[in-house]
Amino acid sequence: MSIGLIRKTGTYFKTGAMALLLSAASCTEKAPVITKDVVEFTYPTAAKLIENFENGARHSVTVFVKDSAPQIVKKDSMLNYKLVPDTLLAKLKTLPDTIELYYQVYKGKADKLIQSKLKNKDNLLTVGHGTTGRDYIQLADGSKAFEGDFILQKTADSIFNVALNRKDSILKANIDSTSYESLKKNEKDAVLSYLYNVSEKLLSKTDSKRDIPESFFECLSKGEKAKVQSKFNVVPSHEGAACGLAKRNLIQFLVYGDGAVLDEKYARKTANKLLDVFKDRADSRKILKEIFDMTEAYGVDSTKLTKTKAEFFEYLAK
Repeated sequence: MSIGLIRKTGTYFKTGAMALLLSAASCTEKAPVITKDVVEFTYPTAAKLIENFENGARHSVTVFVKDSAPQIVKKDSMLNYKLVPDTLLAKLKTLPDTIELYYQVYKGKADKLIQSKLKNKDNLLTVGHGTTGRDYIQLADGSKAFEGDFILQKTADSIFNVALNRKDSILKANIDSTSYESLKKNEKDAVLSYLYNVSEKLLSKTDSKRDIPESFFECLSKGEKAKVQSKFNVVPSHEGAACGLAKRNLIQFLVYGDGAVLDEKYARKTANKLLDVFKDRADSRKILKEIFDMTEAYGVDSTKLTKTKAEFFEYLAK
């Protein structure tokens, strides 16, 4: 059986864990709870947003298990497992206990391009919904999964939740308590998603030579929402990754603004600069449609998003 038969998981989830990860925006915030089959995410909508960017489900495989399922299956050992045929999966709404979903540890295309420009030759690897590691993914018990290995879904969900909670702790430590408590769900989700992919040092950096000298965190603490929105503008170290990162930035930008470009010149400038990344591409309208589809799927103000959509498509047409 070839491990090349990796498929998109679609709607076939182990009861509890992924269903909660992809839950609607109305989910309440809870402390992380890990039981036999369920992993509850502290910020399910932030998790949903990040997972949509990573799309780790493409690097997954569903297999039959006889007894207990190991946390890590080595790349070569997966050949010993029997894959669940798609014809069977199509009939299932949840996965029975005799079936387990595994995520494969992989190196993304953009990460390969960026890595080629860095002096540090450690491989940036990803698994599941966006959990990353240098050269390997480390589990709570200290075991390591390397590129090509497979991690059990429950385990991948758990380490993702731990990482997301850690980012929330960083956010809380870098802004004043009043500002933290006043963040709306969409604002916190956008910031956590951004922080998940960007170094906290970058978001703490001030620069007197820039239009906005204050750091991302300083603007957030001061409640300067338009300036915060304008700072969803990180750029890649390799031009080959520019389009994908611009898409991610724009989605986070729009989620933070609840579908709108906030009323401030710097926010508008950032939006235009991000649009310029793919404005001259033949598939620019397709890319922009994907951005709005993902933003709409997350759940923002539909009236604001409709207005922004018209503005963005008009900008592309200029």
